[in-house]
Amino acid sequence: MKMRTFVALIATTTFGLASCSMDQEPYSEVVPETYVKDAQSVNTLVLGCYNGLQNVMHYEWAMTELRSDNARMYGNNSTSNTTKLVEQLDQSTIGTEHEWVADYWNACYALISRVNSMLSHLGVVSDATLRSQYEAEGLFLRALEYFNIVRLWGPAFIVTQKTPSEVARYMQRSTVDETYALIEGDLERIIANGMLPEVMDGANTGRADMTAVKALLAKVYATHYQKGDAQYARARQLCLEVLQGAKAGNPTSAADLVPYPDIFSTSNEMNKEILFTVRYLSGNVGLGSPFGNMFAPINNAAIVIIGTSNNYNTPSDNLIAAYQGEGDVVRFNTNISQGYYNPTTQATVNVNYCKKYLTPVTTQFDGESDWPLLRVGDIALLFAELDNELNGPTSTALNYLNMIRQRAGIATYDASDLSTTYDFREAVRLERRLELAFENQRWFDLQRWKTTTNVVNKYLATEAFYAGYSYEVKPIAEWQTMLPVPVSVFNINPQVAQNVGY
Repeated sequence: MKMRTFVALIATTTFGLASCSMDQEPYSEVVPETYVKDAQSVNTLVLGCYNGLQNVMHYEWAMTELRSDNARMYGNNSTSNTTKLVEQLDQSTIGTEHEWVADYWNACYALISRVNSMLSHLGVVSDATLRSQYEAEGLFLRALEYFNIVRLWGPAFIVTQKTPSEVARYMQRSTVDETYALIEGDLERIIANGMLPEVMDGANTGRADMTAVKALLAKVYATHYQKGDAQYARARQLCLEVLQGAKAGNPTSAADLVPYPDIFSTSNEMNKEILFTVRYLSGNVGLGSPFGNMFAPINNAAIVIIGTSNNYNTPSDNLIAAYQGEGDVVRFNTNISQGYYNPTTQATVNVNYCKKYLTPVTTQFDGESDWPLLRVGDIALLFAELDNELNGPTSTALNYLNMIRQRAGIATYDASDLSTTYDFREAVRLERRLELAFENQRWFDLQRWKTTTNVVNKYLATEAFYAGYSYEVKPIAEWQTMLPVPVSVFNINPQVAQNVGY
């Protein structure tokens, strides 16, 4: 049975920099201090923290996938305000007053504030094991948000406890290394002290467990460190522990993996591929996924989906060509559609759209599809990447890479095909793009590989869509890979340091 957050609350936030309007969600109410009296009420706060992930995800695709070479906006040369917001993200011409950037920033810090509030109430939980679990779940979620913040903005405001507004207004951003130290320290503490079970099951299925913690820490170390650093090698070992653990089931071939389309099926949720996901529930309870409507083609007359449709996150021709170049039919058909049939006109409408999270709805913006944040395919390919960088193209790394390709139904590699570290590196980078498309991983991968400006500028120069603008779409500079700190922060504290270029 699904772990769902049927919670009508949000932990009290007094951190001025994280203040935000949460009126789009029905559970955004302040929790009185008198409410938290026992373990059950703390558990409700923990569930409220998980619930906050939905606010974060609402615009995360626009901060990541849209800015990469995987996706673009649907139409060019529109003058509407919303289209301009999408256009600025698509071309990385973002200003400090960008509404979606501010909304995403606020959602991240609001979730951090929920966690900090929950952690401040742990003293009422008398069961030591349960108290440790709740603490670890909070630390995991806080680390996840700080990992997003540091990768998208760089230096972050580090807040680890409820902070009065008169203190918050004078805070300054901590360095990137200080932010990573918080993330890594909290995740390592969970592991070192065995604060979570290896796998959550039963009524707790869907909550963070030790497997999710190890997977997240592996990605953190792989991002923050380089070959030669002990933490980089630890990232490889953590990936191996995840893959060989009870949750992933130690796959050795594609037959041991969940078939690719089934990973995302609403009839197969929380399958063994999923290490951690953002849960959604349709049925007009305020917990449905909006992405089917957000990504469906505009003006589809309820043929593709009922209600409003925006055609956001449109697949790029560049990505489509990458699938076609590999003969990758299974993953292509799971992630992308190139049209639909209109029975009224008896004609096929040719339009590209992301269908990965598109399931039938009875009410608009109320879908069932979960959004995976950590899964086996991701960690298998990350292990292959790290093992290659550390040891060259080993047979173990090749097996994990081929396992993912075999599941996709495409040709596998022989050792002679990828005989050098460079060749293997390029192969695994392509595979991550095809495997993880529209899961908000591409931008972070490009940043981790330090290839963002080269890849994006080549894409902007060759994607036919951008030639259709009435003005020249310019290449991006390195400073544009970081988002601007929202102007609302400077309204509170004018002394805050803005990112370079803004």
